[in-house]
Amino acid sequence: NAIKVEAVMDEIIAIRYYKIRVLANKIIDRMYEETARLGFDQKDIDLKKPIEANYRLERDPSSSEYELVGDWHDKKGVKFGQLRFYSDGSFVVEQDIIRPHPTRQGWFVEAVRAWGNGKRIEAEARLHPMTERPPETAA
Repeated sequence: NAIKVEAVMDEIIAIRYYKIRVLANKIIDRMYEETARLGFDQKDIDLKKPIEANYRLERDPSSSEYELVGDWHDKKGVKFGQLRFYSDGSFVVEQDIIRPHPTRQGWFVEAVRAWGNGKRIEAEARLHPMTERPPETAA
């Protein structure tokens, strides 16, 4: 029975992902636009695609509806981003960048975040001042 339940959950997650896949890819495109606005070249930033995340369903405690949640992990299993799609059509997506700001000396970009709904996608980068100078790259 546990295997049947797991198979049903996997199918439900696949159906939910199928419904948001086009929007999810548009969100990543919008996040790339935000990094370009900061001055990054697209080849310098490697945002992961929605299909590369590991998905699950989580119950929203306020609405009791299920959210589709996807996490991106590096090869060591460390989480560096998340997609969260709510039952009302809204979403929040974030990926770590952790790079020096390309145009603002003394600042680094921690992450880029997007939110909105199917009709509107907003995005912003999370910036922090550097507490120490980053190491110089060898020429």
